[in-house]
Amino acid sequence: MGIIVALIALSILIIIHELGHFLVAKAVGIKVLEFSLFMGPKLFSFTKGETTYSLRLIPMGGFVKMEGEEESSGDPRAFSNQPVGKRALVIAAGPVMNILSAFIFATIFLANTGFYTNTITEFYEDSVVQSAGAEIGDKFLSYGGRRLYEPASDLTLFMYGEDGSERELVYYDVSENKKVTKMITPGRTPTRVRLGFSAQVEGNIGTNVIDIIETDSPLMKAGIKRGDRIIKLDDTEVFNVPDIQNYLNTTRKDKSAPLTVTVERNGKVLVFENIKPFSDFSYTLAINLEHKRGNVFEVMGASAKFCLSTARNVLMTLKWLFNGTISIRELSGPVGIIGAVGSVVETKQSFGQILLNLIYMGSFISINLGIMNLIPFPALDGSMLIILLIEKVRGKPIPQERVGMISFIGFILLMGILVITLFNDIPRWLL
Repeated sequence: MGIIVALIALSILIIIHELGHFLVAKAVGIKVLEFSLFMGPKLFSFTKGETTYSLRLIPMGGFVKMEGEEESSGDPRAFSNQPVGKRALVIAAGPVMNILSAFIFATIFLANTGFYTNTITEFYEDSVVQSAGAEIGDKFLSYGGRRLYEPASDLTLFMYGEDGSERELVYYDVSENKKVTKMITPGRTPTRVRLGFSAQVEGNIGTNVIDIIETDSPLMKAGIKRGDRIIKLDDTEVFNVPDIQNYLNTTRKDKSAPLTVTVERNGKVLVFENIKPFSDFSYTLAINLEHKRGNVFEVMGASAKFCLSTARNVLMTLKWLFNGTISIRELSGPVGIIGAVGSVVETKQSFGQILLNLIYMGSFISINLGIMNLIPFPALDGSMLIILLIEKVRGKPIPQERVGMISFIGFILLMGILVITLFNDIPRWLL
């Protein structure tokens, strides 16, 4: 059931993208040959005016087919015969629709759940921000030269990319009515012992059922799979994530020693021996920020900041991929997205909470689709906008056949990336 809902949700976001292309193409007078829901063989279609509207077999995505989009055409209303400005509007409309829908989804979600602000409400032990002179009630403005838009998720991502170097901290001192800039070194959490998995959530508590297994984690190497229920660590019964963390980090005398993991899989009890956990730590600023509910204007402002934050995080992640901060083995693709959305549906929460979580994920995925499509990579909308810019500078059109070849090469490269993400996602979600 979760996978079906995930496929439908992802398809809706892709259809929203294609709807943007379709509506603007119609608005500027370009001849649209077909607008299709889903892909593959045609199941049903009807023609209204010059456009065929079709429903296809494979319930994934959709497409818009315009006259002269991939080849030259003598029709004056063909895409290839339109001024650069009109074509750019049509190309940009898809990503813009994704960004707009992300804003709407985020507004619905934050109106119901509230949002974080940059007001400091609490310092934890040994907070480097408190040591820098900040006080409760001050406003956290930026870290490492990056402004905080959506503070909670921004700080999480900033800390993920940390290397322990000295960073610039900027906060607003409310009592002194001024900005304060300090250089700080982020703190470190205590070293923790882990097995490398995320658990299914029930009532806001992680259960003992494995939801995601990290790549190259001890559990994956041992043959433990997604959906297995961890029932014992050595001779100690465990029922949820707190039990597991307590045993690994408190109960065991030798925390680095191999252990025996007993799981339940499809009614059978399986024992995996000699599993060696790993240890790590994370960087932290040891602060808590205000969470509030606001009026409609505050919610819309928070939604816009959420979109800005997510867009920046997409670009930061791509940068980290190229400079080695994250590994290509951490990339996720359609299977991972479907798995993540499906997990939300399968959690034992109320229908309203599941729906809100789906709306949140829809917003996050939609902004990712919009920003990724604006990247100037062949076969993506961003590359077409660059081609149109070159055409404008040259003062003459680029042959559609050549544009088609560039798109084809890009498509092959994208398929290669898709294959890589499949090898990453299948062990996490399907095995």
